[in-house]
Amino acid sequence: FPPILFPGLKEDMSLKTVFGNWELLAQVLKASLRGVTSLHHRSSGGSVHTNALKWSVHQIMPGAIAWAAVIAIFLLSPDTEFSSLGLGKKSNINYKTLFYNYKKVLVSKWTTRRVTLIVANINNYVFEAAKGPSVDPSAEQDHASAINRALAVLDMDSSESD
Repeated sequence: FPPILFPGLKEDMSLKTVFGNWELLAQVLKASLRGVTSLHHRSSGGSVHTNALKWSVHQIMPGAIAWAAVIAIFLLSPDTEFSSLGLGKKSNINYKTLFYNYKKVLVSKWTTRRVTLIVANINNYVFEAAKGPSVDPSAEQDHASAINRALAVLDMDSSESD
């Protein structure tokens, strides 16, 4: 995990604070969902043309956080485009693998106190009114359990294309 995902940009070898640099991830998501100007103003201006409204996004899920992390890494890399293989042309960073691994970590830890707090902070920053996940926590646990069972039987490390 690169230092950009940790608070203060300081890698925690125990990984207990990974994704702790939630504000950077929230800024990437807010700019993408509500427009770049929303980073400078309290609201996005209520435009009906924001991606959040077009796509009916009202809360952040694991894939969005994983995507924001990969985008942040990409923007700091020497790469200038994503290849169809998900591999950085200059950096050789495998963005596709990063995304799936980050998402896997987030899904499996989604109901933990630490990740729940990170998600609540990101939701509050991006949507300014969210109070945390609005899904029944027991349903989230069932969802995480189902994904964990599927991951146990699937070979996530295969090099086969999707």
